[in-house]
Amino acid sequence: MIMRTIPKLLILFVFTHLIFSTLNAQNLDITKVPKPEYLDEAKKIANTFFENFRNKKHKENADFIVNNLGKNWDESKKISERNDYLAKFEIISLKPPKGVYGALDGFDLIEQGFLKGSNRYFRHTYIGYHEGSILIYEFRFYVNSKAKVTLHYIGWSEKNPFEYMSTPDMLLPKYDN
Repeated sequence: MIMRTIPKLLILFVFTHLIFSTLNAQNLDITKVPKPEYLDEAKKIANTFFENFRNKKHKENADFIVNNLGKNWDESKKISERNDYLAKFEIISLKPPKGVYGALDGFDLIEQGFLKGSNRYFRHTYIGYHEGSILIYEFRFYVNSKAKVTLHYIGWSEKNPFEYMSTPDMLLPKYDN
């Protein structure tokens, strides 16, 4: 009977030790936030995007997105994605009544989101004021190992801003304390 209990106790001891050593390996530091210079660089990236959009430099924006998001894509995927972004930006820019949105009149940063414990991944949400309607733009940034702020994701939504800002992923950082 004792011989059967010893292996079980040994396994339990090893398992418990592994759990506690793993928990102590990295503590969650909820005070980590991106450095102000990272946030400023991200704002410059967004400002450049919006200025290009305002001046109908859609190819520059499409190239910028593909160069940031598509580092590992093969050449055919880069071309396809670049053309896809270019077409979407041109459709957004169509003036009413041919299009819904039209020229970009301005934009405001309406939310800055951070992941607890990370000072290298964060989100900026903007509202873009187009002549015909508004769009919500979401940029996610990643600070790489060379301390360079890079675009990790870009998306836009035609949802009502109050609805968009109340979705669970937008509220989580605010209420997860």
